[in-house]
Amino acid sequence: MSTNNNISDASAVLDRPEFPDFDPLATDDACDPWPILKRAREEQPVFWMPKLEMYCVTKYADIKTIHADQKTYSNSGANHMRVPLPEGMEIPPGCPFPGIGDSMANQDGESHLRLRRLMQAAFSRPRVAQFAPQIEEIAHKLIDEIVDRGSADLVTEFSNKMAMQTISVALGFEREKADSFRVWTDYFLNLMSSPEMSEEDARRQWGGLIDWYKDIEQLVQQRRDKPEDDLISDLIRVTPDDGTKPITDSEIIANVMAFIVAGTDTTAILITQIVRSLHTEGLWEVVRDDRERIDQVIEETVRHVGVVRGLNRVTLKDTELSGVKIPAGSVIYWMGASGNRDAEKFTDPEKFVLGRKNFHEHAGFSGGRHFCIGAPLARLETKIAFNALFDRLPGLRVPEQTVRFSPSFITPTPKGLQVEWEVNDR
Repeated sequence: MSTNNNISDASAVLDRPEFPDFDPLATDDACDPWPILKRAREEQPVFWMPKLEMYCVTKYADIKTIHADQKTYSNSGANHMRVPLPEGMEIPPGCPFPGIGDSMANQDGESHLRLRRLMQAAFSRPRVAQFAPQIEEIAHKLIDEIVDRGSADLVTEFSNKMAMQTISVALGFEREKADSFRVWTDYFLNLMSSPEMSEEDARRQWGGLIDWYKDIEQLVQQRRDKPEDDLISDLIRVTPDDGTKPITDSEIIANVMAFIVAGTDTTAILITQIVRSLHTEGLWEVVRDDRERIDQVIEETVRHVGVVRGLNRVTLKDTELSGVKIPAGSVIYWMGASGNRDAEKFTDPEKFVLGRKNFHEHAGFSGGRHFCIGAPLARLETKIAFNALFDRLPGLRVPEQTVRFSPSFITPTPKGLQVEWEVNDR
C-alpha cells in the first residue's frame, strides 16, 4: 500500500529512513535476526523496508502504542494477498479472498467487537479444555508411530502433525483432512508474504485456496443441518443477545481459515522451539521433573524466539513513532519478536530465563483488543504435547545440527529438527 496521496512524495521520502542490513525474507535473517534487530532498536528503531513497502517497528513501547490505538493503527485492510489473482481466475461469491475482510483479525471498532463477542465462548479456556482428551490421543498416537525407532524429525513427524490434527478435530473436520491444512496454510502464507512468485506457482496456490474455501463452505453447510460437538457448530449456534446480527456463513468461513492459518504453523513452531530451547539451556530434565514449569516455558519461548515475527497495521492518519513521521495510509510491520527482546522492557532479553518475573508481558500473542483468540488452545495443546514427550521419550536429546527456516515476514518455520532417544527409555 502506498502512502496517502495528500502527502507529497518529497516529504514521504524524507520520512523514510532505512535500515538495509535487515531483510525479513532473507534466509540468514529468518534463522537468526536477533543481532541485527538489536542494532536496529539502538540505531534506527523504525525504518522503511522498500522491498515490502512498509515501516518496520522494532521497540516494545512503540508496539504497545500500536496495540492500544486502533484509531491510528488499524487492522482493517492491513492484511491482504500480495500475490495478485492470476488473469482468468475467478473468486467464488462469498469467498473471503483476496482481502480477507470478514476475518475478525482484519477488522476494528464495532465490527471487530461484534465478531469477538460472537466467537469468544467457542475459543474460551473452558471450551477448548473439553478437547483435551482428543488432543492427548493425537499426541500419543503420533509418538506411537516413532517411539520404537529412537530418532525422528520432530517438525515433520510430530510438531506439524500435532498442530494440524488438533485444529482439524477442534473445528470438526475429519482428522485425515489435517494433511491438507499444511498445504493450504503454506499457500495462504506464501500468497500473503512472498510477492516474488512465478505465474505457475500463483495459479496453483490460488487454485488451492479456492478449493479450500469450497471445502470449508461444505462443512459449514453440513453443520447448519446437523450440529456436532465442534467449534464450527459452536459458532453456528451462537445467538446474539444485544440485537446485533448473527454470524454469517462467510464470516464463519473467513474466521475458520484465519484460525487454521494462525493455529497450525504457530503452535508447530512453538513446540519445536521449546524442544530446542530446553536442550540449548540444559533444562529438559529440569522441566521434565517439574511439570509446573511448563506454563513458564511456553511464555518464555514465545518471548525469546518469536514464533510470530510480526504482523501488519495500516495508519489511518499521520503519526510518529520513535521520531519517525509516518504518513496516513502507510503499512506498519510491528515486529513483536523484536520488541520481546527490548532491553528497556526485559532484563537480559537475549537470555532464556526460566521464571522471568514479567514473562507474561510479551507481545507474542499480539495485544489490546486484538489479543490472539486462539491462545488458550495453543497453550493447552503445547502443554499436552510436552507432557506426552516427557512421559514417552524422557531421554529425548537434540544432536548438534544446523536448523534452517523457510523465510517469511510473519512466521519463519523450521524445516526440520532431528531428535534422538534411547528406545528403552520409554
